[in-house]
Parts: sequence; C-alpha cells; structure tokens
Amino acid sequence: MNWFEALLLGILQGLTEFLPISSSGHLELGSYFLKTDNTDNLLFTIIVHFATAISILYVFRNDIKKLIHSMIKFEKNSETIFISKILISAIPVGIIGIFFEEKVESLFNGNIILVGSMLLITALLLTFTYFQKNNSKNEISYYDALIIGIAQAFAIIPGISRSGATISTALFLKINKKEATRFSFLMVLIPIFGIVFLKIYKGAINLQFVETEIGIQPLIIGFISALFSGIIACKWMIKIVRESNLFYFACYCVIIGLFSIISGCKDQNDEKIFTIEPQYPVKKLREIALNSYPPIEKNKLDKSSELYEIIKLDPSIKLDIRYASIRNFMKTPFYEEPKAFLLKEAIQMLIKAHNELEKYGYGIIVYDAYRPWYVTKMFWDATPDSLKDFVADPKEGSVHNRGCAVDIGLFNLKNGKIVKMISGYDEFTEKAYPFYEGGTKKEREIRDLLINTMKKYNFEVYQYEWWHFNYNNCNSKILNYSFEELDSLLF
Repeated sequence: MNWFEALLLGILQGLTEFLPISSSGHLELGSYFLKTDNTDNLLFTIIVHFATAISILYVFRNDIKKLIHSMIKFEKNSETIFISKILISAIPVGIIGIFFEEKVESLFNGNIILVGSMLLITALLLTFTYFQKNNSKNEISYYDALIIGIAQAFAIIPGISRSGATISTALFLKINKKEATRFSFLMVLIPIFGIVFLKIYKGAINLQFVETEIGIQPLIIGFISALFSGIIACKWMIKIVRESNLFYFACYCVIIGLFSIISGCKDQNDEKIFTIEPQYPVKKLREIALNSYPPIEKNKLDKSSELYEIIKLDPSIKLDIRYASIRNFMKTPFYEEPKAFLLKEAIQMLIKAHNELEKYGYGIIVYDAYRPWYVTKMFWDATPDSLKDFVADPKEGSVHNRGCAVDIGLFNLKNGKIVKMISGYDEFTEKAYPFYEGGTKKEREIRDLLINTMKKYNFEVYQYEWWHFNYNNCNSKILNYSFEELDSLLF
C-alpha cells in the first residue's frame, strides 16, 4: 500500500463510518477497484478504526464527559441509564462477533455483488425515513436500545450502513432525531474499541504486526485522513438527520449499489485469460503437428497403460480442462473431452496434497495433465520466440507428454469458487514465476502454500509457472496418444 492509497482508504473510512453509505462496503469497493488487499493490512485497519473512534470522542466530548462523571459518582440518573442502554445495544453485535467471527470474515472477500445488493437495502431503509417528517419527543427505552442494537448487528454485512441502519431503526421507533443520532454514534464506541483491542490481541499472538509489509508513512497518513474526515462526517451527519435529508444518500446508495452489481457481474462473465496471436493459423498448426513424429527415447518406458483419469480415483478433485475449451492462450479447443490423465502413483500423491490443503479450506482444481505430444508441437510452432520460455520444445518433449505433469490451482471449499491467484493460468508474464515478489501478500501466501504442499508429495514446481508441477519419479517416455486412444488402451 502506498501513501496515496492510504490517503484514499483513510478518507473513505472516516466519511463512510458516519455517513449512511456503509464504511465496510466502501472499503471493500475501494480495495476492489484500487487492487489492494486491505484485509491483509491488519495494522492499517486498526489505525483507521481507532482514528474514527477518536473523532466520535472529539465531537461528543461534552456528552462523554457527563457520562464518565456520572459513572464515577455511581449515581442513578439520566446519564447512567443512558450508559446501560448503550451496553444493552452492544449485546447483539457482541454475540455475532464472538460466536460467528469466521462467518462474518468470510463476507469480506471482495464480493462486490453482495456489497451492491446490501447498498440497495441501505437505500431502502433511508428512503423510509424520508416519510418520517414529524420529529417525535420520545426517548430511547431499554427495548428500543435492544432493537437498535440488532440493527447494528445486521450492519456487519458489508454494504449495510451502520449509521443508516441504526438511525433509521430509531426513527421507525419514533425516537427523537437528536436523541437517535446521539445514541447511534455513541453506541458504536463499544464495538469499535472492542474490534480494535481484539485485533491488537490477535495480531500480537500471531505476530502479524511484525510481519506487516506496510510502512510508517501510510499508517500516519491513513490515521490523519480517517480522523479529520471522520470529524467532518460526524458533524455533517448530525445536521443531516435534523434536516431530514437522508433521502439524498438513498439515491447515492442506489447508484453505487447498481454500479457495483453491474461491475461484479461483468467481471464474472468476462474472465480475463491471457492469449497470444498464433504465428500460423491453428488449422495449419494442427495439420503440421499430426503429421510430425515425437523424438525416439530408447531408455524410457511406455507407461500409457498406467495412466488413469484423476477424478476416477478422487471425484472431490475438480476439473477445469482449459484445452478442451476456448478458454486458453490460443483460444481454441485441443481435446475432444475435458479429461485429465496422470500416472497412477502421481495421482495418489496428488490426492494426498489435496487432502492436506483441505485443512486450510482449499481443494485442488486441475487445468491440464497428460498432453499428447502433437499438442506440444502446436504450442511451440504457434508461440513467438520471445515467449518460448513458457512452452516446451517438442524436440525434447514436455513432462506433460509423459503423464508426469499436472497444471493445478485451488478452489474454496466453502463456496466452490476458484481462488484468485497471483497470475492467471497460462499467463506468459513474470507474474507466473513461482518466486515472483509482486502481487498482494495473501496471493503470495496462497501460491507458496500450494507449492510447499505439492513439494511434500514429490512434485516440483516448474521454474516459469506456479501452476505447473512435475512428478519427480518419472521414467515414462513421450506419448502421443489422444484421450480416445487412451480410453481404448485402458479398457
């Protein structure tokens, strides 16, 4: 994270924490469009949340002084009753934070379709307040405090505005506007400081502060920008509620919500796949390759009879065979069927790696395995000389041609989605290198987890591709059987 990203995310946190447009949702959107990973920057998250908490203390300093003074005296008066209501309001969010922490964290995964949908719900809540014209004189009861606390708990979902949900709920309950705003802002102090202290504790336990890659400058800039934007937004929000102008924010949430949903759908439908323009027409490449012969190897064994379909030995491993579709770097199908063959002993080791990755919430997805030699010949002839490091020379053959190599990625066991890696599959750039130091910390950690796990089970990663793994115990010769021919050999 650089200083400019820290400035933007700090301002975003400060403004959206108090304005009824969802701070968590906007931070998700900000990270998505800035291509940063703020969930990994634990220290930065703590700093900006702490800054917004201080902005509340500053704006409501006179109210807080009275509350503290009453607590010290142990007197039962309006201030101590107000404090007890604040404590009651914190119960729902506390329960969710303690017992459902992992489920809550799973929502913060860059799913901007979810964020957009929740922003539309926020818009609906704010629209209802538009019809609440009369300013009631009612104060908050204990029952009201609990209901408002439940609304705050729902606002954990990214895209649901905390201030929007709590103030709207208070106005529905016919609470005085000034009282509703004051209660909404003061009640958040317990969750904010609770989150800050919890993250500090967990960060210290896991040494995440020591491992953080963010510098001191972004931390200072993030803190200052979140503090001052928070003070401005807090004062602005008090005035907005009194003047019943929340409807304008409803319109804003509708616009941003729809934009987020459309952007998310577009990204899901338009998967970015690295492609090249073949040096010759694919039809000509295929004709040349099918009329060519693989190199003769006298000291290798024909192990075609030992090739098995991976999913027949473990159906829980997923397949996404790119060369059976047009979703590959040459935009053309090479296989008749989406199948993956591998030597049986290599499959057994792959299954062990798959089972170990389950402990981390991941499963293996296979993009390619055994590949007929003629396909390797097509790849070589199609690829420009400047990119030939990423394809095998047909004169030597590929480990894929021997049934000893597999191209894999990871999928999330909870939702079945493919995990975003540091580069795309078959991306001919330096991002594909197994030791590439760019990308986010999380992307590098996931890549390294995959590589280290496969290494434990006798696979070695290819020096130019994080997804390509060669099985070490391989004495098979280059094979040129199609999948259909393999099927006839096996049965």
